[in-house]
Amino acid sequence: MALSALAAGSAAWLSTGGNGHTRSNAGWKPRASSAAASRPHRNGACHVVRGGEVDARPQRALLSILGVLRRPPTPADRLPSGLSAAGAVFAGYVRRTRVIGSSSYFIYPVVSGCRPGREGIGNSAINVDLGHGLLGGVGGGGATAHEIEAGEAVSTGPPGSDTTATITMIIPDGVARVTLRYPAGRASGYSPLVSPPFTITTAPVGNELVVTVPRSAGGGPIWRPTMTWRASDGRVLRRFDRL
Repeated sequence: MALSALAAGSAAWLSTGGNGHTRSNAGWKPRASSAAASRPHRNGACHVVRGGEVDARPQRALLSILGVLRRPPTPADRLPSGLSAAGAVFAGYVRRTRVIGSSSYFIYPVVSGCRPGREGIGNSAINVDLGHGLLGGVGGGGATAHEIEAGEAVSTGPPGSDTTATITMIIPDGVARVTLRYPAGRASGYSPLVSPPFTITTAPVGNELVVTVPRSAGGGPIWRPTMTWRASDGRVLRRFDRL
């Protein structure tokens, strides 16, 4: 994970996974056609998409599974100036999903990867406690519609500690509750401390799940729960044997 300061001694930006964070480059705009933008790059050299905007609608595959993108934008649905995104953002499709304490969470369609890139969903949060007295932003993403429906649009990072961390996940429409069950095990791959079993059931807000668990990303324990998705009537939609 890479960390770079935005304001000396007070703020930072932390990439938590996926395609990583990229700095803004407003002088370059990907091609307007979302279908063209989603084609894989086939040349020998990789020129990574590093910012700008896409003046087009996201692909139907994303819009059809993420209701938050289909609602009209509000004044709160804007990434703060200077915040790095996970690629070139689709103009007009940034959505603030929730506010937890002083932290605001956003998701947005992006074109990322090697140019012309592929379409996926980026996620960012601001005013997050990064530890050691540092507040800043976290983000990453780039998951495709298929990866979202397969439960693979997951990031881990702060806020947390040596034995805790926060999971963020993009959740498709129809999933009303998510249950994570951790068996007893090491809280961190770098600590002999054994944590008891832990189960939590929570709800996504605006197609995004944000939950802090008593496991650390260090060494991998945070990736080892079982996960169940349920509909609003309690029906099991999908089960996963790990994140």
